[in-house]
Amino acid sequence: MPQEQTKPQVKEVIKKADNLPASMDLESASGEGQEFVTARDQKLPILKILYANSPVLDESDGKHVATARQGDIWSETSGSVWKGKTGVIVVPCLYINTFNEWKDKGDSPGRPVGIHTDPAIMSQTTRSADNKDRLPNGNYIEDTGNHFVYLLDDNYSPIEQALITMKSTQKKKSKTWNSMMQSRRVQGAKGFYRPPTWATTYRLSTTKESNSQNSWYGWVVEFDKYLSPEKDLKALETTRAFYQSAMKSDIFGKVDFSDDLNKAQEPKSATPF
Repeated sequence: MPQEQTKPQVKEVIKKADNLPASMDLESASGEGQEFVTARDQKLPILKILYANSPVLDESDGKHVATARQGDIWSETSGSVWKGKTGVIVVPCLYINTFNEWKDKGDSPGRPVGIHTDPAIMSQTTRSADNKDRLPNGNYIEDTGNHFVYLLDDNYSPIEQALITMKSTQKKKSKTWNSMMQSRRVQGAKGFYRPPTWATTYRLSTTKESNSQNSWYGWVVEFDKYLSPEKDLKALETTRAFYQSAMKSDIFGKVDFSDDLNKAQEPKSATPF
């Protein structure tokens, strides 16, 4: 009788692309390759209210977003647009008041030539015909409330970091927002305490404002909720890490000021409240 032939055994071969191991714990290598990246090597966008002269609304501009309208809120990093009426959820992680020194548009390097923290510099300025507080060197100073925030989606998942600058007519909104944060208290094991701002969410929307000469869109700030360690742990870890990083680093070195120089902001002729 002819012998029964046995099938040759075929070993399953797992191909390794580019000589990489078939499995690897990438989580344990988190951050490798960025050991020398500093704040100045990164870009922190300014969250903006869109105006008629915003490049996002210009059909010929590469930044154009077809669905965007005046009064909407825009982030350059993600290109996301939030409708001004419904707004966006943010976590205020750090606040710093500065007196930013600018050269006039056209002569400016695209960012402040000086970021001052001492309000005494205002005593060196005089109000010019164009309604700016100018130094003897011809540069002008803007009293600016800088709110470093983390944006969340409607499920309270972190989206991205951003800076909201409030100046001119919006400086009053900045002060009101700070007062809201300072006055909030919650019950703890040892009594009432003021929760960290990086654990508190606010909804920012926009509204149309005006004076006798002009109209523009301004911020509306409303308390949303406190983040819960039980439900929002990922968001809390992210916002606290941003706060800690901002405290240790040159946070202004990350800021992309290029679109904050009299562009996509309220009209020049708008005067402070």
